[in-house]
Amino acid sequence: MNPPGARPQLRPVEAFPIQQQGKTFVCLRDPEQYAQSLMVTPAAYFVLSHFDGRRSLLDIQESYCRRFGEILFSEDLKRIVELLDKHGYLYSDRFFDQQARILDEFRRRPLRAPAHAGTVYRSDPAELRTQLNGYFQEPEGPGAPNSAAALRTPKAIVAPHIDFQRGGPAYAWAYKPLAESPGADLYVLLGTSHCGGENPFTATLKDFATPLGRVETDKAFVQELHKRYGDGLFAEEHLHRTEHSLEFQVVYLKYVSHLQAERSGKPRPFQIVPLLVSSFHLMVRSGTLPENDPRTANFLAALREMIAAQERRVCLIAGVDFAHVGMQFGDAEPLTPEFLRWVEEEDRRLIERLTVADPAGFFREVAKDQDRRRICGFSPLYSLIHLLDGSRGQCLKYSQAFTKETGSAVTFASLVFE
Repeated sequence: MNPPGARPQLRPVEAFPIQQQGKTFVCLRDPEQYAQSLMVTPAAYFVLSHFDGRRSLLDIQESYCRRFGEILFSEDLKRIVELLDKHGYLYSDRFFDQQARILDEFRRRPLRAPAHAGTVYRSDPAELRTQLNGYFQEPEGPGAPNSAAALRTPKAIVAPHIDFQRGGPAYAWAYKPLAESPGADLYVLLGTSHCGGENPFTATLKDFATPLGRVETDKAFVQELHKRYGDGLFAEEHLHRTEHSLEFQVVYLKYVSHLQAERSGKPRPFQIVPLLVSSFHLMVRSGTLPENDPRTANFLAALREMIAAQERRVCLIAGVDFAHVGMQFGDAEPLTPEFLRWVEEEDRRLIERLTVADPAGFFREVAKDQDRRRICGFSPLYSLIHLLDGSRGQCLKYSQAFTKETGSAVTFASLVFE
């Protein structure tokens, strides 16, 4: 391939403004976590926004001159290219070598390491339990789980996958019914694959490490699912490496198991089936129901049959968010209270179709405006509906997290299916 300096190409990154000492910078974040976060000036961000693999360095210099009325010297531009390449933000031989090393290390490890411990949640076990306990007690939280409650184990719950700082109380709402029940023997986890994937479903055989202890994957179940579905189930296992949509659920499940053990006097062993679901957006664009894709239909049929055959207690968990709106996500206009009210109204229509397990109605709610709100959890939720076997749900909590710095909002909800 061309050296990164010839026609530099930026990898997919997240970019958002931050304030430091009264100055504005742009923070670059790699969703695949091959590169550490990097702060650049707005002028440097303008430059790197032109790194599309088509423009030459001269093209970029001309664009800079037209925008700022100043010359961008070749030495300065090359320094920007080298900085980004050094930190893994450009497609180049250096990046592909780094990526290969990281993925090889991931494949060789038997454990899926906690990618977000120490950032989104505490890495110290005692501090983590205190952190999660606190979300129940916050003003928006549901209150502490009742240790004397004897609720039936839910058939399914829907929880957010937004960071705990913004979504903590909503997680508490989702997991409280589970904490007040005996729990399940097997949890089938459906999470959004934020880094895409060519295959609609991706599994891993790795156990998950958490600060609260190891969580075991049911390898026999996953292997049987692979046998019924085909090789595509493991083809992109690396997508699990840093994906938070399942990691956050695993942390909460381990936390809930501690609460259940305190109540019963003995730990309750459990296993998980971790499944990432890639985007169904092409189906939305074409107006085609996802189950019309044989790969999707065959997988959901196999999983449904395997769950029905279990003598163990099974609980389904979807780790999802709903709308992503605002300038950070591509909307041109600033968010207004009126627009956010419209978002909530539309979200609640979608949630209603979910609670009555109506897959066609759920799909229509997303497709009617070509997913105008960018429903991040569409594919895992649509899959969940097909596994609910007609169960009805209840929405326990709906929330919107507005971020002033990025002019954006993310919405999420907590649901339980009995």
